[in-house]
Amino acid sequence: MSVLPIVARELRVAARQRRSFVVRVLAAAAAVAAGAFELWFAQDVRAGAGQGSGLFALLGTLTLGFGLVAGPLWTASTLCEERREGTLGLLFLTDLTAWDVVLGKLMAASVTALFALLAVLPVLAVSLLLGGVSLSQFGRAALVLGNTLWLSLTLGMAMSARCEQERSATALTVFALFLLAAVLPWAHATWGSARPTPESLAVLALSPLGAWWGVTTPVYAPAAPAFWVGLAGAHLLGWLALWSAARGTARAWRDTGDAARDGFWRRWAGHGDPARRREARRRWLERNPLVWLSARQTLKRAGLWGGVAFLLGAWVAARVLTGGTWWTPGLTLTSAWLLQAGLKWLAASEAAFRLAEDRRSGALELLLTSGLREREIVRGLEWGLRRLFWGPALGFLGVEAVLLAASYGLTPGFVLFAAALGGLLLWDLAVLGRVGLWYSLAGRQPQRAALRTVGRVLGVPWLAFAGVLFVVGVWNWSVVAVLWLGVCAVNNLRADRTARAGLETHLRAAAAGLPLPRRPQELALV
Repeated sequence: MSVLPIVARELRVAARQRRSFVVRVLAAAAAVAAGAFELWFAQDVRAGAGQGSGLFALLGTLTLGFGLVAGPLWTASTLCEERREGTLGLLFLTDLTAWDVVLGKLMAASVTALFALLAVLPVLAVSLLLGGVSLSQFGRAALVLGNTLWLSLTLGMAMSARCEQERSATALTVFALFLLAAVLPWAHATWGSARPTPESLAVLALSPLGAWWGVTTPVYAPAAPAFWVGLAGAHLLGWLALWSAARGTARAWRDTGDAARDGFWRRWAGHGDPARRREARRRWLERNPLVWLSARQTLKRAGLWGGVAFLLGAWVAARVLTGGTWWTPGLTLTSAWLLQAGLKWLAASEAAFRLAEDRRSGALELLLTSGLREREIVRGLEWGLRRLFWGPALGFLGVEAVLLAASYGLTPGFVLFAAALGGLLLWDLAVLGRVGLWYSLAGRQPQRAALRTVGRVLGVPWLAFAGVLFVVGVWNWSVVAVLWLGVCAVNNLRADRTARAGLETHLRAAAAGLPLPRRPQELALV
């Protein structure tokens, strides 16, 4: 008898799946494309060993980012549906233990990500042939990348075992990884010292980036303690998350009506004060009832405002604590662009889960029987998303304007470019909402719909921009900025038009459960 029967079965099934081969080929192709672009872009700047180190840094960083997002994409929703439908307890009617279930689910969900990592490593090894990278450095990078993937996947399993909604599990996984991979390294870089101390090693041990510093540093000997402590700490943290997932899985099927007893408090916290709810309902029902249904949860709006306020506070604190070196327009716009990416991801995720939940519960079919036309339903959903995200976005742009005005060396060119980026943020949020609604309507998995939305609206412009630069070459930064904005504008126009047509045409067919056309000419998004 097999020691881990579910693990053995899931590995056999995954080895025969077409998706495993497709993802592995796509990962290798993406690594080859990124490496080729890096070598072409840096051919006039670096030569010889410098090209090897540049290629190693780029591919290693991209692979590290892939390892961090693997948990929210593949394992954060593994156990949520079974917890919500109450079928998880059926597995424990057999001789299976909680560890059997958790390890089996982990293997089933993560084997595709593991294949993708194994496909990228040979491309990363090309940097050894170019020089500037040692064999021991490549080995340390492989250890860190595999360890980061392990930590991300196990954190996703732990959150999935504790939540009933996929969106909550995904959000908690992203927040935990953000604390470990962004907040802790930033705190160490801001208040730490160049020489490792017990306190700094304790901070690095909790972050998957602690060991990565030991890979990228030019001199390995001073960073050796941080590397091994960070590697061991992240690995043990992954086992702790897996133990938490097994414990949560074992107790999930025994949950009784404890959550129902505090249903009043949860309803009040989720929707706000009853008097204010009645007033808001009366006001919004006169305009469009979907606005009330889609954006009535005050706790969600408060959480979004709180998250944006936290990021802005950290941004301002970093500017104040780091001194005058950060008070430049270039670094201000770069930091703003990176922080805006998180807000865009939340908008894509919210839109992707919106219609998927309505389709699963049958609420979309009930809406179509209420007398509302397809265009009114779509417009109400879009208004709800704007009501949820445009307020924090405008607050973000206000803080960005204040910090930019206080920067040194501000020129009219930076002001125009910042204004264009601010308008692009609001435009991207609107397009992400509409495309996310369409992909959630056309697909069955909200996580995959969110990923496709981000790739279509935010990823395709990068690919098109790289292709245009490869053809015309790099002239100056003003031309590059105008070219980038032009590519984003064309992409948004195409994606918005296609998603609008798909939503208004196929909304009723999707509610009835009819299959949607996969590649209609008028709906070819990519």
